[in-house]
Amino acid sequence: MQRNLYTEDAGGRDTEQAFLDMVQRHQALIYKVCLSFTRQRRDEVDDLKQDILCHLWSGYGSFRRGSKESTWIYRVALNVGLQYYHRNKRMPQFEELTSPMAETYMEHDDQQQLNRMYDLIHRLDDEEQKLVFMYLDGLSGKEMAEVLGKAEGNVRIRLHRIKEKLKKLAQYEE
Repeated sequence: MQRNLYTEDAGGRDTEQAFLDMVQRHQALIYKVCLSFTRQRRDEVDDLKQDILCHLWSGYGSFRRGSKESTWIYRVALNVGLQYYHRNKRMPQFEELTSPMAETYMEHDDQQQLNRMYDLIHRLDDEEQKLVFMYLDGLSGKEMAEVLGKAEGNVRIRLHRIKEKLKKLAQYEE
C-alpha cells in the first residue's frame, strides 16, 4: 500500500522531505553504483542517477524499514544499474576524446587498468556483478548477504569463486 506523498512519516516530517533526507545521507553510495555501470561520462552518470532516484521514489512508500536504508538503496541501485548497463551495451559505444573525470583523478595507465577491470566485471552474470561491486565498495559478508537475501556463508563462497573466475578471464586475455 503506497502512502500519500504529502503525508507525514513517523518522525513528523512530510514524506517528500524524509525521502530527500534519505537520499542525501546515501548520495555517495548511489554515486558509486552509477560509476560502476557507466563509462564514467557525466551524462551517463546523471542519467543513471536519475533512473535510480525515480525507482527509489516509486518504491519509497512501500519500503517497510525491515532492513537498513542503505541495504534497500543498494539493492534498488544495483538492479537499476544492471538494467541500465544491459540496455545501453547494445547501443553503439561512443568514446569521448577526453574524459575530464578520468584525467582529473587518474593517470592514463591507471584509467586503462580500471577500464579493463570493469570490462571483466561486466562479463560476469548479474548476480556475480552485484557481489563484486559490493565487495569493491567494502561491504562486509553480512551486509552483502542482507542486500542479496542470501546466507553469509553462501555469499563468501560465491565471492571466492567469482574472484577465481575473474583471474582466469584476465589470464585468458593476456
